[in-house]
Amino acid sequence: AISRPSQGNISHEALAGINASLIQWGNPANPSLLHSMLSQFHIFTPAGASLTILEVHPLLLPYGHFSLRIAWLNFSTSFFISFISLGLLIYASIKEESADKTLFLVWSLVMLMAVLGQRRFSYYYAINAALLTGYFSWRILDFAGLKELLVKPKEAVKAYITKAERKKKKKAKAKAKARQKTFLQPRTTWIRVIVAGIAIFFLVFFPNIGKAKALAGGPPLIDQEWYSSLLWLKDNSPEPFGDPDFYYELYETPFDYPETAYGVMSWWDYGYWIMRISHRIPNANPAQTSPPAARFFVAQDEDSANQMLNELGSKYVVIDYRMPTTKFYAMPICAGSSQDEFYETYYLPTQDSKLEPITLFYPAYYRSMVSRLYNFNGKAVVPKETLVISYQLNEKGAPYKEITGSWSFSTYEEAEAYISNQESRNYRIVGPNCLATSVPLKELEHYELAYQSDAEVTVADKRVPSVKIFRYIR
Repeated sequence: AISRPSQGNISHEALAGINASLIQWGNPANPSLLHSMLSQFHIFTPAGASLTILEVHPLLLPYGHFSLRIAWLNFSTSFFISFISLGLLIYASIKEESADKTLFLVWSLVMLMAVLGQRRFSYYYAINAALLTGYFSWRILDFAGLKELLVKPKEAVKAYITKAERKKKKKAKAKAKARQKTFLQPRTTWIRVIVAGIAIFFLVFFPNIGKAKALAGGPPLIDQEWYSSLLWLKDNSPEPFGDPDFYYELYETPFDYPETAYGVMSWWDYGYWIMRISHRIPNANPAQTSPPAARFFVAQDEDSANQMLNELGSKYVVIDYRMPTTKFYAMPICAGSSQDEFYETYYLPTQDSKLEPITLFYPAYYRSMVSRLYNFNGKAVVPKETLVISYQLNEKGAPYKEITGSWSFSTYEEAEAYISNQESRNYRIVGPNCLATSVPLKELEHYELAYQSDAEVTVADKRVPSVKIFRYIR
């Protein structure tokens, strides 16, 4: 709404122009407005590279198929109870035409849509789930008779009333007293309320006691291996700004970085850890997009990788065992390619005519920087053997690749020559072990292993350090 100008300094023509603009902007048929409004709902349907982020996955489709596991881990019974409460609220809002219940209902439905679209909105919907569970609990207790137990007789209002009104009042009070016996009501009401309270305890509170204790006692937000490694980085790397106290100082933006400043390359999941514990500048963090880091870790040659680090001003690379294993799938996608260029799942026939899934790694995986650094410490490696498989594509139902043959060669060149002499294109050089390359690798000349954690983990049946830090030498 436009208020009347107090000084009359807005002309009728100006007001007409403003009104026309408002009408045009508020017109639902306005394509630009409609597009702007609809674009805000993309948050409920994440796709593409954003799905490589675990917390962006849909709550009920965490791994591409329907599952209640994440919903149960986040909310336990309150998630399911909240749907019952939403039904009760819808009924109450329609029947009572209650503004407060309608507001609560709309708010809860919007938050429910958000959490179903992306599981990270669980911390918003947790408030609604708690309130909805409380509302459900109260309705159960109310149905059992608790409200009647708590209501006390009203005191008579001393005022002038007619004889007929007084008589009517007495009858109403007599009926009320018959129903309202305060805390001396029949035992059956107490029994119903107690049974309802016990049911609510086991339905609402009991499933969450163990979860609350586990959450209060750990696990820590950062594992000890990362914490120790980043403390080492803090104590054994140059100060980016020359003064350790710079981390705690205020500064104005835009900020001119000094010549001594440098970055630390790692996957974006760990950016805040690097910043908070090491007091160093991460090249990627969870608030940024990850293509620069992704392109570096999947780079196929040292020269292109070095160029990226030079442009980013990096001096160290921090890698943990998850990055070349469970987190690797996200790197090709964020870099604009596909994980199928680096590894795929094949199916191997067994003696009992079943198909066993097996992950096989392609040469591009072994040549990637994350593999050459973490898996092989940047050293030159000559494979003991190179494996070649043939396969057929089965397109019945969900397509899959079935292995039809395999051959082992003493050198990579012999394997390549064998494939080049085949008429079919369904032959690939592969490796079944991420820590045993099937292709020869040159030594990385500009990377030095500076630190590795004492704690070890098991990867491909081998004990390896949890975290490694490499120094980049220009």
